Amino acid sequence: MAKFNETFFYHQPKHLNEISAAAHQVVSENETIFIGLKGAFKEYLICTENNLYIIKKGFMTGHLFGDNTFKMPYRNITNVEVSFGFGGGYFEVSAGGIQNTDKIFWSTDKKSDPAKQPNTISLTASHKAIFIEASNLILEKISEINTPSSTLLQEESVADEIRKFKELLDDGIITQEEFDAKKKELLGL
Repeated sequence: MAKFNETFFYHQPKHLNEISAAAHQVVSENETIFIGLKGAFKEYLICTENNLYIIKKGFMTGHLFGDNTFKMPYRNITNVEVSFGFGGGYFEVSAGGIQNTDKIFWSTDKKSDPAKQPNTISLTASHKAIFIEASNLILEKISEINTPSSTLLQEESVADEIRKFKELLDDGIITQEEFDAKKKELLGL
């Protein structure tokens, strides 16, 4: 089961159980969730330290039976955007290979309905502020990951951590299974 970060950002207490249930269906147990939000319909934004997930369920999202999960590593994301017009808006993830199109909250056309797009979440006016704040957090995360010195330091720190655990293994303080599990976690596997 995935863990929630101690600074978990959700600001929607009445939807916490629903968000948590959606997250635990798709997020692996070695990931830590730091953002969990619900859109206008059964649309959820879940962010871990490595990936962004958009989960869609229900009739309004085009999934009468079943659901859809859009998963994108931060290193592939080029932008996140919150856009509002008359009566509603949307949160959208941009990346190479994703063709973004104009969206209209009240559209019945699948191509322009944000509820039907895998990389988009429909929003009402009450969602605007929290999704803008979430967008800013996601953009910070993307910036951290895409900064070369940060990536190099992160790789060095992971290697150093693995070395420390290898020493613990060699000293007989931890088992091979514990070492392998920690190594997988540190490498994000």
